[in-house]
Amino acid sequence: MTTVDPVVRNAPLKAAFAEPVESLRTRSDNGDRQAQYALSFLMQTGLRGVEKDALGAEALRARAGETRTQAMPIYVPGVNGNPGSTIMTQISSPGVSDAEARRLDACGAMLLLGEPAMGGAICGSPEAYIDLLPAGAAVREEMVRKTLSAVDRVDPATVSDCAATDALWGDAAFRITMGDHAGAAAASDRIIALCGEGRPSWHARVMRAQIHLDAGEPDAAVTVMAPVPRPAPAPIGAFASQVVMAAEAQREDWVGYRRERDALTAASVAALRAEPATRILERFAVSGGSAELFARDGALFPGLEGEMVVLITLTDERAAPRAIWLTRRDGFVGQEAVWFLDEYRCDGRSTLTHFNARPSTAAVREHVERRMNGTLEPMSSSQSGLGPASACRWPVQVAPGLGDDPVVLAREADQAAAESASSTPLP
Repeated sequence: MTTVDPVVRNAPLKAAFAEPVESLRTRSDNGDRQAQYALSFLMQTGLRGVEKDALGAEALRARAGETRTQAMPIYVPGVNGNPGSTIMTQISSPGVSDAEARRLDACGAMLLLGEPAMGGAICGSPEAYIDLLPAGAAVREEMVRKTLSAVDRVDPATVSDCAATDALWGDAAFRITMGDHAGAAAASDRIIALCGEGRPSWHARVMRAQIHLDAGEPDAAVTVMAPVPRPAPAPIGAFASQVVMAAEAQREDWVGYRRERDALTAASVAALRAEPATRILERFAVSGGSAELFARDGALFPGLEGEMVVLITLTDERAAPRAIWLTRRDGFVGQEAVWFLDEYRCDGRSTLTHFNARPSTAAVREHVERRMNGTLEPMSSSQSGLGPASACRWPVQVAPGLGDDPVVLAREADQAAAESASSTPLP
């Protein structure tokens, strides 16, 4: 049995990103199953000018995954002077199966998100990801151009009142996401000028500080953040502290860096201790600091449920904050759940191990201790440099329990709804 080259295996996805759409439609209509998958991918995502059509995409995938059998003639030579003969044999071709389509979908998502480390793993190999990269980059650029052309810009000069800055803030957030730092800086500067040091300016100050960091101006970043409490209330949360930490590291003020880091970790620990449904399971020493292990349920990402989190208090003044999570991913139909132990830092995440059954507290502790003393290497890692809009790539995961944590936001929303209901007079 031979192994299929990952580059060849990804041909249907490469066609989705690179082949002219009309060519894909023609091949799909003629029964080409790779083209049918490629067209279904575009119909699912609405890329390359193809209109979104979830039902049409699903129908195409059913055709793409159809197993076909055809009879092939094989000549069998004669023996001992006897004449040869031809026999017919059945050869089956499975097309693009559901499992393969899901893998290709995930590979395509990594291309669109620009995640080379995870893409190399999901797409089959780093070489397979690199082979897809030019077509993926072209589609990303097309997405940016389309989005920019569809959104109305807000001229900062036309906004003259702090109470009317919502549209300007939305424009600033869009601009920084699209890489327009000059436009985002102009919008955030206008909000700060109109709103002063009050709470309405805090979001804009965090954005402006990040832009200063990307320009190599850490002193200006620290100055603009001065009025913002750290950690900040919802919905900014831990990110305010993490922006200042990045500025302190950039200017090599390690005393200031440690002060910000330790204050953030302490606030996160205190928040988890105070949560009604969160329980502290164990406190223990680790190499380089101490750890607190909590039982804490809640969705970390769609389809990934958090069950435990370990917050680590560090002694090295330059050490980056980190947290280790036990999460559960439920399987598809007929598949069992899998538990993962992941380490999150601001610059990336690592999968330390996985379990086929829920591990005990002692097992989680053992793995954390081994990771901290350097005897446990991760199974896989995804690094992300501190580039635009990413002073911390994983702010909630590194410092849970604070104002930007979805579990906290959901709890506050439920409390607000309950208070509103109880204060509404009966008819």
